[in-house]
Amino acid sequence: MRFTVPEPAFVAIVGHNGCGKTTLFRALTGQLPYQGSVQVLGQELRTLQRPAASGLLAHLPQRGSVEFSIPVRDLVVMGRFRHHHFLGAYQTQDYALADAALARVGAAHLAEQDFTVLSGGEQQLVWLAQLSLQDARLYLLDEPTQQLDVYYRRRVFDLLYSWVTEQQRTILCITHDLDNLAALPAGYLLNLSAPTPVLERLTPATIRAARQYLESEESLAVRR
Repeated sequence: MRFTVPEPAFVAIVGHNGCGKTTLFRALTGQLPYQGSVQVLGQELRTLQRPAASGLLAHLPQRGSVEFSIPVRDLVVMGRFRHHHFLGAYQTQDYALADAALARVGAAHLAEQDFTVLSGGEQQLVWLAQLSLQDARLYLLDEPTQQLDVYYRRRVFDLLYSWVTEQQRTILCITHDLDNLAALPAGYLLNLSAPTPVLERLTPATIRAARQYLESEESLAVRR
């Protein structure tokens, strides 16, 4: 598989379960070895020891977890980690940015709450707020709307698209939410379930084709 993503861009990565979507992200984040070449802004990823620390990429996995009590605001501000020396204290301006990030995802009211007692959907909004503060060139998001209701799914996709258009970021987003993809003004689609995955323009026609292909694959799996 070979593809080149223009910058900035929103790329929706779709496919049936087990087709390699999360595996692709694990390779991009250095968690799995890979053959071939993966370059971001002309830099080969395997030569970078800490791509996140360099500001090159940021990753939101499918299921984040925190094993200790922490106020939401303190968790979000950690997205500013690469702007500080190790163990450096966060400043007033960092917390102001954290508050603004929470407001953008509709979670300002959660700022003082304990993250561990929030619902799954609320926690996902907090993770998105933290991710936005990492100020990366490339964002990798694995199913960012899977635990959210209809209203927040639409809000999250609008937010991600604003990162592309307003902040000139590039986003690779694994998702099954084809309905909300159809509402985006522009972007690209990569169907990893296709025999030969290629990067296509995100249009009603390509979304419809992807939906039909995925539904046919699911039907085939059931019959098997």
